[in-house]
Amino acid sequence: MDEDEYQPEEEEQSLYCPYCGETVELDIDEGGGTRQSYVEDCPVCCQPWQVDLEQDRDGTWHATLRTSDD
Repeated sequence: MDEDEYQPEEEEQSLYCPYCGETVELDIDEGGGTRQSYVEDCPVCCQPWQVDLEQDRDGTWHATLRTSDD
């Protein structure tokens, strides 16, 4: 495989923490399937998010961060 053919298995998206409002980077594990749901702590305020990810047919990822009480 040529170096320019390499496809990373993780993609990154910038989102806003639903608690503190800070911009955060969310790493997407593309090997985890086209629909993913898990809990991750904010790296700024340490509050837990509910992360929901979905990949559309074009390969674009859509992420939603919610508070644990939503």
